[in-house]
Amino acid sequence: MKVSVYCSGSITKGVSDRGKLTWSDTERTEVAKGAAPHEVVFLNPDDPITDPGNTLGQFGRDMYQVMIATAVVVDARERRGLGVGVEMAAAAAFGTPIVVVAPPNSKYRADVLEYRGVTVRDYVHPHVAALSAAVVDDFLRAGEALAELVAPLAAGGAPAADDVPGWLAGAISEYRHNVLHADVPMLEALRQLDRIPG
Repeated sequence: MKVSVYCSGSITKGVSDRGKLTWSDTERTEVAKGAAPHEVVFLNPDDPITDPGNTLGQFGRDMYQVMIATAVVVDARERRGLGVGVEMAAAAAFGTPIVVVAPPNSKYRADVLEYRGVTVRDYVHPHVAALSAAVVDDFLRAGEALAELVAPLAAGGAPAADDVPGWLAGAISEYRHNVLHADVPMLEALRQLDRIPG
C-alpha cells in the first residue's frame, strides 16, 4: 500500500538554523524502512515554493499537505516552534494521525520530571500526549507505528476526511487556486499518490 507522510519539524531557513536537527534523507530512509512493505511518499514543507511572498499560500501549502497525508510524523528531538504546534493542531482537526519522534529524556519526554510541585514519571508533554496516536524513540519506530496505523486502511477502512476547518479554509483555497499549479514537487507527490487535482 502507498502511504504519505508529512514531515513536520524545523526547516533550515538560514545560516542561524544550520545547527538544528531537521528532516533529511537519513530520517526519511528510517521511516520508509520501518513502514515496509508499504511505500512511503514524503510531503516536505521545505520544498521551494514558487512565490515566497505569498505567505497565505505558503501556509496553505503546509496545511494542504497535512490534510492529504496518511499521517504526520513530527521530529520532536529538539524544542520546536509555533509552526509545528499549528501543524499538529491542524492534523488533529483533519483526523490525520500524528506520530511524534521524541527520544527518552529529551525536550518533550522524561523518565522523571519535577513539574508543578510534583514528581511525574514517564512524562510526555501534555500537548504531545493529547494529540499523538504514538510517541516513539526514533524514526525507524515512527515507520513501524505508521504501518500499524495504516493497517485498517489496507483492510478497506476509510482514509482521513478532506474536510477543511474554517480557520484553515482560506489558506488552503489560496494554495490550491494560486500556487499548486506551479508547485512541481507537490504535483509530483500527488502523481505518485494518484491524487492529481481537478
